[in-house]
Amino acid sequence: MTTKYSMERIQKIAVVGGGLMGHGVAQLFAQAGYPVTMVNRTTESSARAMDAVAQGLDLFVEEDLSSRASANAALRRIRPMTDLGEAVHDADFVTEAVGDDLELKKKIFKEMDALAPAHAILTSETSGLRMTDISRDTVCPERCVTTHNYTPPPLMPVVEVVPGVRTDPMVVETTCALLHRVGKEPVICQEIPGHIGVRVMTAIRREVNYIVEEGYATPEAVDTVMRSVGRLFPVMGVCMLTDFTGLDMSEHSQRNVLPHLESRKEGSGLIRKMVDEGKLGVKSGEGFHRWTPESIRAVYEARGRELLRWFKQPPPPAPWKLPEKT
Repeated sequence: MTTKYSMERIQKIAVVGGGLMGHGVAQLFAQAGYPVTMVNRTTESSARAMDAVAQGLDLFVEEDLSSRASANAALRRIRPMTDLGEAVHDADFVTEAVGDDLELKKKIFKEMDALAPAHAILTSETSGLRMTDISRDTVCPERCVTTHNYTPPPLMPVVEVVPGVRTDPMVVETTCALLHRVGKEPVICQEIPGHIGVRVMTAIRREVNYIVEEGYATPEAVDTVMRSVGRLFPVMGVCMLTDFTGLDMSEHSQRNVLPHLESRKEGSGLIRKMVDEGKLGVKSGEGFHRWTPESIRAVYEARGRELLRWFKQPPPPAPWKLPEKT
């Protein structure tokens, strides 16, 4: 039997905002065979989003993960437009992917709730806001849920699925089933700002900022260490790594190191200073490092090819069999 929220009803996808995250989400669904409408504010931003999708598809072709015909077909499944109502009026699953501005997201969700079919699931790619707050002005908050991908969505397997306090459990179940169908690995998280990955990365970045700000090590040294240590995580994660290290050793580390870690709540003065100076990272040509168009392109290409290497030869989802907990 088909319920109000079910996989059988999801035939068309809409993506609201084709920027850093949105165009990748559109590509992901189009590659899985779904027709996608992608909304941007202007025809110029729509053209940029479609160019970004085309580049992403080209990478799949270059790495022999897609034929040129399949890539072209995926690109044709995406219809760029600038009218929200036209984009969502017959959509069954809508993903909002604009910047993390609460008032803007609340406005868009209120509009999507009024314009989309009653059975459509409405999701947000927010990395730090609560769906309970985003959906506060909607008539049907039960159909609203967070689906937080990581960049680039077609190559990063995990998606954090985070229900609000009024989200229907069937919406969560259907969303996870859809994401699994398109090749993602959904994990469900309770509603906390930053979910799982962003919280962990924010804690890491706070300590990195402190190490650099205090002159204990250079950005180059920190990145060298993190690139090496990071090789453990694809197999072990953090909790499993702690088990293998030994919880007694972890307790020693906590006792010896935690008192010396950065714990400010207001954020890094170093980051604030660089922002005030217009040093915004690759978008401005300087942040912790100096960037040229060539070096930026080289890093993007290296990232893409490394992620594609995992895409081609992914580790088994469970290369170990954990004993049952009693």
